[in-house]
Amino acid sequence: MNRAAKFGLSMLTAILFGLTILYPFCLYTQNPVVAKWRTLYIETAMSTLSHQWLATTFIPQSIIDEVMKSRYMSQDLQDGKQSQWDMSGETVQQRVEEYTDEQQRFFAQFDELDRDSFFAFAKEHPDATADGYDRIDIDYCGRKDDVTGIKTTQGDDVRAINAQAGILIVEVKDDDYNGRLAFIKDASRVSVGTTKSLFSHGQFVRNIADRYSALLAINASGFEDPGGNGNGGTPYGFVKSQGSKKRSAVGGDYKIIGFDEQNRLRIGRFSDTSQFRDAVEFTPALIIDGERLVRDSAGWGLQPRSAIGQKEDQTVMLLVVDGRQPGHSLGCTVNDCASIFERYGAVQASNLDGGSSSVMYYNGREITRPTTASMNEEGRYLPDAFIVT
Repeated sequence: MNRAAKFGLSMLTAILFGLTILYPFCLYTQNPVVAKWRTLYIETAMSTLSHQWLATTFIPQSIIDEVMKSRYMSQDLQDGKQSQWDMSGETVQQRVEEYTDEQQRFFAQFDELDRDSFFAFAKEHPDATADGYDRIDIDYCGRKDDVTGIKTTQGDDVRAINAQAGILIVEVKDDDYNGRLAFIKDASRVSVGTTKSLFSHGQFVRNIADRYSALLAINASGFEDPGGNGNGGTPYGFVKSQGSKKRSAVGGDYKIIGFDEQNRLRIGRFSDTSQFRDAVEFTPALIIDGERLVRDSAGWGLQPRSAIGQKEDQTVMLLVVDGRQPGHSLGCTVNDCASIFERYGAVQASNLDGGSSSVMYYNGREITRPTTASMNEEGRYLPDAFIVT
């Protein structure tokens, strides 16, 4: 038997072995590791619009239905929940006003910072504080191999601090994911910006940010995508931008996510939307009034993610996690997003559109890595974004 024939026989044997032994094993075994990744594979495929075939082609519908029960259970848990904001703690602004010393005001504003690591950085980089703590502007977001050495109290690496804008950006990562979490200390600066040609054609997040002279932005709404050919111009669900209502709610399992006139993030199904100054609509809610509403992967799989949250002191948190990029970031679950927000004290938080839409823009460039088919660093055309002006 020649070499080519031997190779062909080996390949045939491997295929038959896979079909008769490995395939049934992967489908039906209760081995914890295999079961975990089988569940994530099914959830990930089924939570996309164009790649559900990756599950439905190879996996029996009965197994898919069983796995997807967790999504329905998560949705049941969220029924009737909406933000009440019964908490009455002091805001960031009130906390800062208690101090007259510039350094004390800085740390009162950015209470997430580990002071020892910040002082170590300032000692090595005296120019960072040369103009005073009120004018600190550190930006390491574009430096792949260089870090500030500054940590948060939760141990995450700090990538940027802009004292005048009240913005702190940190890197969040785990074994499976890498992303950016931005803290915005003045919630009144966070709003919804829309594409220039709303209902006609979308824009990149960077273009939406530039349109409003925004320093920071992340994607927000999903959008209508008939046949996978949508151009991002028509948002799916409720949109209100700077007091102007653009579209009504779709309801169902979707929640309105936005800010009222007191700059409080509210999440839920609201019949009266007049209270909102800026809002979009998506699902699922992660945390409402301090109560966590998702567990495990909640039926949504492992994906690039975008999400928004707020602390009791009104600090807004914008999160983007990269995904679908082995060696960099596979993505995360909605439960991972909830855990990140919980670590930093969020009392309200919600998932936003994810997948290829997920991108964070800061100070003139994208600081996350979108996962579009063309790997375009600007992401994809979208109808709107949460912006910080």
